Amino acid sequence: ADFEALMEGFGQQVVYYAHVGAGELHLRPILNLKTPVGRRDFRAITTAVAGLVKKYNGSLSGEHGDGIVRAEFLKRQVGPEVFEFLKEIKQAYDPHNILNPGKITDAWPMDESLRYSEKGEVAEPETFINFKKQGGILHLAENCNGSGDCRKTEFAVGTMCPSYHATTDEKDTTRARANALREVLTHNETVNRFDSEILKDALSLCLGCKGCSSECPSNVDMALVKSEFEYQARKAGKGNRTDKFFGKSSGANAWGRKLRPISNWLIGQKWAAALLRKQAGIHPDRSLPKYSNYTLKSKVYLPVKQNNSKIEKVVLFVDEFTRDFDGTIANDALKLLLQLGYQVEVCGHLDSARAMISKGFLEEARQAVLNNIDQLRPKLTERTVLVGIEPSAILGFRDEYKLLVSEEQWDPKLEKQSFLFEEFIQQEWKQGHIKPEQFTEAPLELKVHKHCHQKALGRPSASFDMLNIPTNYTPKLIPSGCCGMAGSFGFEQDKFELSMKIGELRLFPAVRKATSEVEIVANGTSCRHQILDGTGRIAKHPITILKEALR
Repeated sequence: ADFEALMEGFGQQVVYYAHVGAGELHLRPILNLKTPVGRRDFRAITTAVAGLVKKYNGSLSGEHGDGIVRAEFLKRQVGPEVFEFLKEIKQAYDPHNILNPGKITDAWPMDESLRYSEKGEVAEPETFINFKKQGGILHLAENCNGSGDCRKTEFAVGTMCPSYHATTDEKDTTRARANALREVLTHNETVNRFDSEILKDALSLCLGCKGCSSECPSNVDMALVKSEFEYQARKAGKGNRTDKFFGKSSGANAWGRKLRPISNWLIGQKWAAALLRKQAGIHPDRSLPKYSNYTLKSKVYLPVKQNNSKIEKVVLFVDEFTRDFDGTIANDALKLLLQLGYQVEVCGHLDSARAMISKGFLEEARQAVLNNIDQLRPKLTERTVLVGIEPSAILGFRDEYKLLVSEEQWDPKLEKQSFLFEEFIQQEWKQGHIKPEQFTEAPLELKVHKHCHQKALGRPSASFDMLNIPTNYTPKLIPSGCCGMAGSFGFEQDKFELSMKIGELRLFPAVRKATSEVEIVANGTSCRHQILDGTGRIAKHPITILKEALR
């Protein structure tokens, strides 16, 4: 009643949130702002509420302590005598006031040192990517609450901030990047507010692992921010040759595959490989992948036998990375699905747009996405699913695709009915459509490294479950974060050493420790390349492992 009367005096309304717990009804009063509150009224309201809390012997502190907003009222909460003790403790342990100045014992008034002036918040900049879900890209940065979860080490669970794991430099955390983004977009007066060396430096070592999109408590997706930044930088004339080489590599790689005997011969010549590395900005110690002999036709293949699955047909999305460099994995995927009783339509002519998105070629990426929507939407029904091989390629259907096109152009079933290959097998196995009896009983030990995008956007357990289907297979997950390659990141001249340092944190030692009888498994093309360069071991895709296990 006191709170209601207090708020009515300021022309505001109190509403109640009700819930039942332990057989009792609990009411929680919430201030419903009917009219905007000015700075003076806001201070008066807060001061009055602090007085009410004191009157009823309550605590003004929230779950994370007093902080900047509440600390001004701490003295009246605990009383002057206790407050003096707090000041003495602070002075004893922090005589130079370097630890959290402006908090607790020497707090600023709660309406000073504000992030924004009284003129109001800074307008959201126009972006190519749709940041509507986050309230705009500036609000995405604002969502960072500074908790510092991104400062965890490589020994913690998860992937977030692999560059920080290797450098232990604050600037390489999601938090630092969010802070830099907010500061630049707030205070940069140029026409293109993204045109900033500070922002470029903050984002340069972001691997786009997507770990922050799920592991950050506020889901601050820096990979998405980096794509937008790369796009905006290119608009400001700041693009470079290396980004163009990798971002638009699909066309060149398609020709390289078609001319495979010549292309692979040239890659094998030291002079030609050195020239390619120099032109593309690739580090001289990074090996170059050879082009594959991809032979699958884009057509429908009938199953070898029937099963009782509700899925009538699998549309196998063979991405550009698999086509150009890992064609045998696509062959294995087709053979495995056919042997397990699925009708398969191979779709091997589309571009996932992954490289374009990563390097900020967003206009070109949008065209590729629209083409994928037009080509794939008619193929999907309730009993038809889209299954992909490369995690970063197929998981774009759940992530960036819908942010690059309008709501009218997007079809939600493309997200709902798209699966990573391991996810599809996991689902069918759990429903009893795939059985251990279809596979060998021979024992095999496996060490498995999972792709970052699968950890962030997919089902992390899918690869492990799929490799557990053969009765005597014993897969063990390598407790590694990002492998360090991350698409083109590990190829680039100025990032190669950091890339290898990231690999040395957990992944490379675990692979080296494995005996030759243990199969190394990784479902990302970049991950397999990184493992080869870092350890000399050849890693297999889970698809190949399961195909080889067929009876």
